[in-house]
Amino acid sequence: VGIPTRNRTAFLRQAIASVLAQTHGAREIIVVDDGAGAAEALRDTSPLIRVLDNRERGPVPARNLGVAQAQGDVIAFLDDDDWWTDRDYLSLASQAFENGAALCFGDGIMAFEDGRQQASFAFDADAKSLERDNTILISAVTYRRSLHDSLGPFDESLPFYWDWDWYLRVARAGSSLVHLARPVVAIRVHARNM
Repeated sequence: VGIPTRNRTAFLRQAIASVLAQTHGAREIIVVDDGAGAAEALRDTSPLIRVLDNRERGPVPARNLGVAQAQGDVIAFLDDDDWWTDRDYLSLASQAFENGAALCFGDGIMAFEDGRQQASFAFDADAKSLERDNTILISAVTYRRSLHDSLGPFDESLPFYWDWDWYLRVARAGSSLVHLARPVVAIRVHARNM
């Protein structure tokens, strides 16, 4: 599980707690620190956690660094201000991979910090629909690491929509996309969101 972070340790702790609460445990949690202080804030949290220094190169290089350093054959991302709400998310993803999926994604809820009612984010996606819109939440994506071997890393020249660009590459390659049609993640909507 790769978690890019930048100076949001309170949010980061909740994200990590949601990973540690999964019924199908993660092999490793790679926190890629793009600011300062993540290593100190996470001291003695879990032996599964490894903190990497991204040297303030930004969120896309942080994700590429996390993938490059990952030991496992399956990658999942969770933004530092989001959290997994379904304790069976990684178990469901594991079952999808056993059935031939290359990439699976779940639904989410938008959690507004100002107290507004939570909104659902639930969309299917395939090669055709991805040509029109990005309906996949990066914090609800799990995929085979081998996709990076065949399709390359995330495009670091794209400050926005780098994830959409990559999903399009995955879909155009004919890889199997599996929709876990249930909310698996909460996306925190706050003033520091992009």
